[in-house]
Amino acid sequence: MKTFSAEALAAIASGDVLTSGAVQLGREPNQIRLWGGHGVIAFGGVAYLGIGKRGLVSASGGSLGGSEQGAELTLSNVDPDVIGQVNLKTLRGQPAVLWRLIFNGTGARLLHAEVFLRGRIDRAPKEETPGGEAIIRVGIEGPARGLGRRSERMRTDADQRMLDPTANGFAAVAYAGEKAINWGGKPPQRSGTAFGGVSPGQAAAINVLTRGAIQL
Repeated sequence: MKTFSAEALAAIASGDVLTSGAVQLGREPNQIRLWGGHGVIAFGGVAYLGIGKRGLVSASGGSLGGSEQGAELTLSNVDPDVIGQVNLKTLRGQPAVLWRLIFNGTGARLLHAEVFLRGRIDRAPKEETPGGEAIIRVGIEGPARGLGRRSERMRTDADQRMLDPTANGFAAVAYAGEKAINWGGKPPQRSGTAFGGVSPGQAAAINVLTRGAIQL
């Protein structure tokens, strides 16, 4: 359940808010902390370096009753010299936290900061242009099946029999590559369908209060 301050709730209700995002990658002492504005901002006892509008976080899972998916963080216009100082391979498996930031209409005051997604870095490929700038894409795996799994093994009968054809310990265990279970009866649906349509003002509030995509 999200808890907002009275000031943040009033700003959201009036629609006079600006949203941004922040990301925290890795562990100390080599932790990377960035946010989607200019200059340095501090909250939660730590400081985040501003990168302007060069980052975008996209996350699926915007359906009622749907399972949470991972997110992809894209950092564009990155100096290749900066990439050369960061070993992206060492980021795999490191913790990552994405924050959604809510400011007042002028962007001068931070009203609220909430965790958008907490997980681990699954991949961090880079795209470089000779003589130009580069793009870093960081895939973040949320608290879903397989998070932190040490290997590619599954708890299935077929997987177990690859090690020992006579082992039938998982013979009675059901498994499906993709299975959708909707707790509560109704299958997932878009918020507009579920609530019978929304006004433009309500849509703006829903965009602030629900998952989807945040701009760093």
